[in-house]
Amino acid sequence: MLTAAELRERFQARGLRITPQRDLLFRLLEELEGTHPTAETLHLRAARVMPSISLRTVYAILEELAEVGAVRPLELGTGSKRFCTTVTRHHHLVCDRCGKVLDVFVNVGPVEIPPEQARGFCVTEQSLVFRGVCADCQRMAPSASAEPAARP
Repeated sequence: MLTAAELRERFQARGLRITPQRDLLFRLLEELEGTHPTAETLHLRAARVMPSISLRTVYAILEELAEVGAVRPLELGTGSKRFCTTVTRHHHLVCDRCGKVLDVFVNVGPVEIPPEQARGFCVTEQSLVFRGVCADCQRMAPSASAEPAARP
């Protein structure tokens, strides 16, 4: 995770101005480290401090952060797109009940795709998602099975 100060430096190095909106998002991302927030979550928190900030502005700043390699957008099937602030190579654990997303660092080498199945596709990145039920959800419903709820 890059700190708010490091995010400011990256933006300034690219000639981007540090607006109050950008600075607020940088600080919120630092506070929410490891939680994989959605743009909507960030917007709700930002609006408490800066009521005039729009959801569109939050998305635009997150897009800029992705361009400078400071966040990674994630489509994990939890509803909204999530944003990962851990910039080192890693994978994710996803709770099928509450949608919690956690970083997991495992030694998994590249998965080889047989050439006949690759069909000329050039893989540029690999990411693993481990699905299950988090410890909090298991504690909340101890009599319920640890099996995840069926997805539509």
